[in-house]
Amino acid sequence: SSGINAEYGGDGREYLVTTPSATKIRAEDGRSITGVDISCFINNLPQDRDTSVFSTSDASGSTSQAAAIMEYLELGGKCLLIDEDTAATNFMIRDNKIQLLLPSSKEPIKPFLYRATELFNRFDLSTMVVVGGAGDYFDIADTVLLLDNYNVVDVTQQAKEIAAQHPAVIPQLPPITAPLPRHLDTRTLHRFTGKCKVTDLTGITYSVGEEFHKLELSALEQLIETGQVRFILELLKKLSSSDSNKGLRDLLTGIDEDITKHGLSCVKESDWFCKPRLFEIGAALNRFRELRRILRR
Repeated sequence: SSGINAEYGGDGREYLVTTPSATKIRAEDGRSITGVDISCFINNLPQDRDTSVFSTSDASGSTSQAAAIMEYLELGGKCLLIDEDTAATNFMIRDNKIQLLLPSSKEPIKPFLYRATELFNRFDLSTMVVVGGAGDYFDIADTVLLLDNYNVVDVTQQAKEIAAQHPAVIPQLPPITAPLPRHLDTRTLHRFTGKCKVTDLTGITYSVGEEFHKLELSALEQLIETGQVRFILELLKKLSSSDSNKGLRDLLTGIDEDITKHGLSCVKESDWFCKPRLFEIGAALNRFRELRRILRR
């Protein structure tokens, strides 16, 4: 995941080739979600909760991971990076024994295993998954690499032979609905025009009356400089007076183009800024707990 950043001779990244949009996705219990369609992964929730426009202030591991993927897809991302260790197990797989005990009709989660191939075929979204126990991914993988004593070995043929002998049960599902542009009420970002502070990579504190709250960014592992977080803060201030008629992707793409053309000073002059990608900017915005979506039909 660090291959997205510029390499410096001798730091090891000169040996990495990574598509610029590659983004690590993980489960994030407790995060906020605002108006995201996660119905292709999760539906039939208790009390008939609508997951096509899903909002919560306290996401579970599975709902947070589903939302992160759909938010990333909305922004035009092309390569997911997922580590089994930091993913929600019930979001990643449902093995054959669980399927026998608990039919899909009674389980609200449609695991990522069932959707990964369609995400590639229809949306050109590739996935790299690090697994140590989820062998069902052999069935859908195009390439399987084994890390053996720090040496990378291509074991695709062997993995496919194992999958043929012990096939995973992957049901046919209704097609994924392409994410519609979300229009966000950027006026809610006025919180960031008051007292705010960036102390490290984990987030931004802001005042609500006499209390301080935190925009939690610790799960965004590809933020590597506090200057990136400082820039995100200044950008959120600027967005508080922006045009809500633009969809989130158009809004952030326009900002990214301005930065590329005019530099970081198009937001504010400072020697303490570093450029974040639009994916981290979008991820920060999506985690703001007071964010509101403007519904348009």
